[in-house]
Amino acid sequence: MADRRRNDALAHWVARAQSSYSELATELQREARRAGHHDIAPGKSRVGRWINDGEQPRSPVPELLAATLTRMCRLPRPLTPTDLGFARQPRTPAPSGGWFPHAVMASILNTTRSDAVTDDDTPSSTPLLSARELRDAVQPWLHLPDPELPPATRAGRIGMSDVRAIQRTTDAFRALDNAHGGGLSRRAVVGQLHHVTSLLHHGRTTDEVGRHLFVAVADLASVAGWMTHDVGRHAEAQHYLLLGLQAAKSAGPAGAGIAGHLLNCLSRQANHLERHEDALDLVQAAQYGTRKLPPGRLRALLSTLEARCLATLGQLPESRRSLAAADDALAADDPDAPTWARWFDRAEHGVTVGVCDLIASDHAPDRAAHAVQQISSGTAHRPAERTRSRAFDQIVLARAHTRTGDLEAADAATAAALDLFGHVTSTRIADRLRELDRELSARATSRTGRATRERIHAALARP
Repeated sequence: MADRRRNDALAHWVARAQSSYSELATELQREARRAGHHDIAPGKSRVGRWINDGEQPRSPVPELLAATLTRMCRLPRPLTPTDLGFARQPRTPAPSGGWFPHAVMASILNTTRSDAVTDDDTPSSTPLLSARELRDAVQPWLHLPDPELPPATRAGRIGMSDVRAIQRTTDAFRALDNAHGGGLSRRAVVGQLHHVTSLLHHGRTTDEVGRHLFVAVADLASVAGWMTHDVGRHAEAQHYLLLGLQAAKSAGPAGAGIAGHLLNCLSRQANHLERHEDALDLVQAAQYGTRKLPPGRLRALLSTLEARCLATLGQLPESRRSLAAADDALAADDPDAPTWARWFDRAEHGVTVGVCDLIASDHAPDRAAHAVQQISSGTAHRPAERTRSRAFDQIVLARAHTRTGDLEAADAATAAALDLFGHVTSTRIADRLRELDRELSARATSRTGRATRERIHAALARP
């Protein structure tokens, strides 16, 4: 017998419609009769099997269910069978058609339209890719030729001044994310991504404008993906980042840099999910794909991230070599670096070096003291508006102090992190606080350590 499991997506929409199984069966029968399907007459037990056993009804029942629940939920956009957990999306983006510009635009419009009518309680129908599936999903960026852009449906509406205005809006969203976390502005960014993709589809003045619009779409997708990751919806976040990578491919050579940044985001997400080999594969793909770009901030941030991945995998000499490469690249930085790369500054570099030392202290305990020094130096130069980063800094500093046995300093850093946590909407900070709690549990059994853990538990318990 095939393995079946509960269809949480369908259950969500039935609950949102405030419908019983019997009521849904009745409404579905009415919808079927209106569509001319007089032989479709499921009962409540059949609806129960669709939900509780994951039974997949034959067409046209999924389409009729989608129409029925759209009406019952009074939604502004029609549901699809995929929204209801039927006809699941392919496990990877299509290796050919999915990378052509018209398909990329359609995928982004469909994704953002669907996102607009769901809420954070809606179960995801998007798979979270890993290992070979994830590698296969990014490989076309490295190996497919740059595509030609299709003609606009209404040429002549968008110029470079509009592209620059879009970029300024994206920069504002990125600043809000850094200051307040992804929960505050995620929906607005998704709406902006939908709007800009519609502009790209309908009109542009030249091929050059079209390429730069695709860069703008890719950048917006990176912000949407990062905010979605920050609120803990990791499969959807990965999907946005992969769509951004496809948009970057359509931008041609102009999209190489933003593509490297998108792979950097995917790698950081994989690290957060403790998929460290995936993270290393992604950052090395980014390095290969951007190898022809001049040295600068992008190369530095990728080398630093590679060092972190290597340290996590216990490859300490290789990690140190990557940090040295990052130092060289940062020394050659261009002051006119694109806005999506400017977050990687001396403060970020210094803290990440400290994180590498903290990871290395699992194998060489004396590195913990160096981690304290590096993290303290980096966070002292962190811009005040980067609230979420400052919270991360204090958490990792508390972990480093715990490893050196300075529990008073660890307690002070934890208190600073908890204060910042109160000003940011970010599930990732909560995840990092749980890591700190585990560190304290294993290494700090004194009264001070217990008091620090109690404050962490109280902060995590707040709604």
